[in-house]
Amino acid sequence: MNELVVYSSHFYGDFIIFLFVLLRVSSVIVFAPVFSSASIPPQVKAGFAFVFSLALFSVVKQYIHVETLNSLMLLSVLVRELVFAILLAFTVHFVWNGVELGAQLVGFNMGFTIANVLSPEENIQISVLSEFESIFAILVFLAVDGHYMFIKAIAYSFKVLPVGAFFVNQGIFDIFNRLVAMLFTVAFSILAPAILALFITQVVFGLIARTMPQINIMIVAFPLSIAIGFIVLGSSFIFMSNALIHYYNEAYKYLFAIIRVG
Repeated sequence: MNELVVYSSHFYGDFIIFLFVLLRVSSVIVFAPVFSSASIPPQVKAGFAFVFSLALFSVVKQYIHVETLNSLMLLSVLVRELVFAILLAFTVHFVWNGVELGAQLVGFNMGFTIANVLSPEENIQISVLSEFESIFAILVFLAVDGHYMFIKAIAYSFKVLPVGAFFVNQGIFDIFNRLVAMLFTVAFSILAPAILALFITQVVFGLIARTMPQINIMIVAFPLSIAIGFIVLGSSFIFMSNALIHYYNEAYKYLFAIIRVG
């Protein structure tokens, strides 16, 4: 009888620990790049979170101490884990949003903002060119095993940051400011050739329109802007992937910095 009581108590403790592991894993998966895609069914996400939590349980069990938690802290723990997961996801989402912002500027100058498509990643309407560049950025992210870095970060977080111990401090604000700055850096550095080429094209067309007003610039400018934009964008793919890999490496540094600072 005593052995049954001890076993039940031990099983209950392990079950509570597993719930906390599942809480952090599922929170990160809900917001993490690729895993949070709206095109992935919720049942698949839930199943992956459950299986991944089972795989991590035996590894991170020693770092979770449920005796220090009580029922009054559960809401606080839930909020902290959600904020922690959102900040981790922001590290890569800022890179993708920077690519989309730069592509939006290029598409505006090419006249492509008229046609929008539904982004399966964010479930919002964006321009065709932004969606194309976003898919390319996601493919590069998967090619360099960026999704594995998130899995590694989740496992590492249990060792460094106990469940419910995350706190938004000055270090987190500093990292967030750097991520926002990186968003604009990505937008203008990766797509800078296309942005500059289209800007120069529009300046030239403006000068022609002023010097030779008898020429109908609109008939010539629209198809020529599209042609120049596609030519420069096609040429930019030679270095665009290397630039994305560089920014992903920067994002990974911020990813682990959030875990250590929090």
